Amino acid sequence: MQENMTSSKEPLANKEPSAGEEPSANKQPAANKYTGGLLSSKRFLPLFVTQFFSALNDNVYKQSVLLLLIFQAASVADGALYSNLAAGLFILPFFLFSGMAGQLAEKTEKSKLIRIVKLCEMPIMVVGAISIMTELTWLMLVTVFLMGLQSTFFGPLKYSILPQHVARNELTKANGLVESGTFVAILLGTVFGTYYITQEAGPTYISIAILCLAAIGYVCSRFIPISEANDPSLKFTFNIVSSTKSVFAALNSQTESVRKSVIGISWFWLIGAIILTALPNYVKHVMGGDELVVTSALVVFSLSIAIGSLLCEKLSRSRIELGIVPFGAILITIFLYLLSQEPAITAYKVPSEALLTISQVMNTGDMVWHLVWMAGIGIAAGFYTVPLYALIQQRTNEKSRSRVIAANNVLNALFMVGSATLSIVTLSVFEWSIPQLMLLLAGLNLLISIYIYTKVPEFFLRFVIYILAICMYRVRTNGESNIPEEGAAVVIGNHVSFVDWMFILAASPRPIRFVVFAPIYNSLALNWLFKMAKAIPIDGEKANPKAFKKAFDDVAQALERGELVGIFPEGKLTDDGSIDTFRRGIEKIIERSPVPVIPLHLGGLWGSMFSRKTKWRLPRLRWSLVSVSVGEPVMAKDVTADDLRERVAGLKRVHSPEVD
Repeated sequence: MQENMTSSKEPLANKEPSAGEEPSANKQPAANKYTGGLLSSKRFLPLFVTQFFSALNDNVYKQSVLLLLIFQAASVADGALYSNLAAGLFILPFFLFSGMAGQLAEKTEKSKLIRIVKLCEMPIMVVGAISIMTELTWLMLVTVFLMGLQSTFFGPLKYSILPQHVARNELTKANGLVESGTFVAILLGTVFGTYYITQEAGPTYISIAILCLAAIGYVCSRFIPISEANDPSLKFTFNIVSSTKSVFAALNSQTESVRKSVIGISWFWLIGAIILTALPNYVKHVMGGDELVVTSALVVFSLSIAIGSLLCEKLSRSRIELGIVPFGAILITIFLYLLSQEPAITAYKVPSEALLTISQVMNTGDMVWHLVWMAGIGIAAGFYTVPLYALIQQRTNEKSRSRVIAANNVLNALFMVGSATLSIVTLSVFEWSIPQLMLLLAGLNLLISIYIYTKVPEFFLRFVIYILAICMYRVRTNGESNIPEEGAAVVIGNHVSFVDWMFILAASPRPIRFVVFAPIYNSLALNWLFKMAKAIPIDGEKANPKAFKKAFDDVAQALERGELVGIFPEGKLTDDGSIDTFRRGIEKIIERSPVPVIPLHLGGLWGSMFSRKTKWRLPRLRWSLVSVSVGEPVMAKDVTADDLRERVAGLKRVHSPEVD
C-alpha cells in the first residue's frame, strides 16, 4: 500500500471546492445527541414495548385459532386446509396493501399513525374474542385477515422510525433488541395460546388476554416520540397495483447493497418458515421425541435467535458490521448440513413405538447435539439479519425508507409462500425426508449467499477484514468518534505493513477508499481484493504521468461524492518502524478538494509477518495487540505535510507507546 503522491514541479489544476456533505438525505442523529441506555430511554422503550405486545398478541390469537380450527375439523385434511387458509389470509394483506402502508408511513407523522394502527387493534381483538367464544370458523378467519392487515401497516412504521430516534452507532443494538423481543414474544404467545386454549375455560382466558394485550399496546404507543413525516408531499393512492409499483420503484432506486440486503432478509424468512413448519415432524420422526420435546425445540430455536440478535451488537462493537453477515450465513449452512445427516440421526431412532421424553433426550448421548444444531441456526440467524436491517435503515434515502421497508415486507411474504411451496413439492410430491429438505436448504443458502456477496463485494470484504483484524488480532481503537459519520474527509496514517488499510477499515464506521501503488494494485494475487475495496491505483509521475493524474482526479471525484479517502503520505512502507517524512501529495489533494484530514497512528504491526521486519518466534497463545489511534480532524486551511506527521507521531506517544 503506497501513496506515491510525491511532489511535482507542475501544480495540479485548481478546482472549485468540492468538499460538501455526503449527498444523502439520511440525516441521522449524532451519537452524542443522546445519553443513557436504549431500554431506559423514552425515545426507544415505548416503541420496543409496543412492538413486543403486538407480536405477543398476534401469536396468542393465531395459535389459539389454529388449534381450534384443527379440533373442529372433521378430518386431518380439513384441519390442514383450515391451517393453510389461516396462514394464507394473514399473509394476503402484505401482498395487497404493503404499497399503501409504505406510502402512508412516508407522508404521515409516524407516532400518530402508530397510535391509529394500535387503536384499530382493539376492535379487531373484540371481534377475535367473539370468534373464539362462539367458535365461528368464518369469523376466526376474518379476524386473522384483519390482524394481517394491521401488521401490514405497522411493519413499515416500526423499522423506519428507528433511525429518527436512535443514533447511528445505536442502530445495530436497537434492531437487535427489536428482533430479540419479537422472537421472545412469538415464543411466549405460541406457548400461552397452546396451553390455555386446551383448558376448560381456555376460550375465556384467551379472549381476556388478547383484549388486555391490545389495550396495553395502545397505551404504550401513546408514549412514542413524535417522528416527522419523511416526505409529506408524496402522492398517496388507493390503487393496489400502482402503490405496490411505487414501493418497488423506491427499492430499485437504492444502492446494490440495500437491494441485496432486502433479498437476504426475505431469504432468511423462507428458511425460518420452513424450519418452524418442519420442526414438529423433525423432532417426532427423526429425533423420536414427544410433544414436550417439540415444545423444547421451539423454545431453543426462538430463544437462540433472540440471543444471536443481542450478541450481534457486542460482536459489531456498536456499529453496523457487515462482516458478521457472511459469518452468519456460513454458520446457517453448516448447522443445516449437520441437521441433514441421516447416518448420525437414524442411530438414535427409538426401536419401539414409544417416543422419547425430554429427560430421555437430554440423557441420550449425542441426541442433545440436534438441539445444539437448532440453537446454532438461531444464533447465526441473529448475526445474519440484524446488520441487514440496520444497513437498510442507514443507507436508504430518508424520503423513501418506509416504502423500501414496505417492499421488503412484500418480498418477505412472497418468500414465505415460496417456503410453503418448496415444502409441499419436496415432502409431498417428491416424498423427500425432512433431513433431505434440510440438506437442500443448506445448499440453496450457500448459493444465495455466494450470489449476494458476488453482487455486493463489500459484504465479503468486511468479512475478510473482520476475521483478520477482529478475530486474529486484538484491535484497540482510540478516538474512533473523530471519523465523521458523513461527509468527505481524507484519512492519513503511518505505513507499517501491507495490511494497514484493513486495520484502518476495521476501526472505521464507514467505508474508506485507499490509494494503492499501481503495481501492487494490478498484481494477480491482490487485484480482486483491491477492486472489491474500490481502491484507487496510482503510479509514479515520471513512470506513468497519465495514471498519476487519473489517481488525483479519482480522489477529487470521490471527495466530491462525500466519501472517505485513505492515503499513506510516507509513500512507502517503513524500513525501521519509524515514521518517515510525509510527502507533499497530501497538500495537493487538499488544495484541490479542501476537506478535513483525519490523522491516525497504527501500532503493533511492526515486526508482524506483514511488515518488512518479521520477528520469528514461537506462536503465542495471546493474540497480537494492534492499536488504531485516531486524532482530531485538521481543517483544510491548516493542512501541511510536516504538521500532519507531527500529529501522527503525537498519537503514538499518547495512545500506543506500549504497543510497539
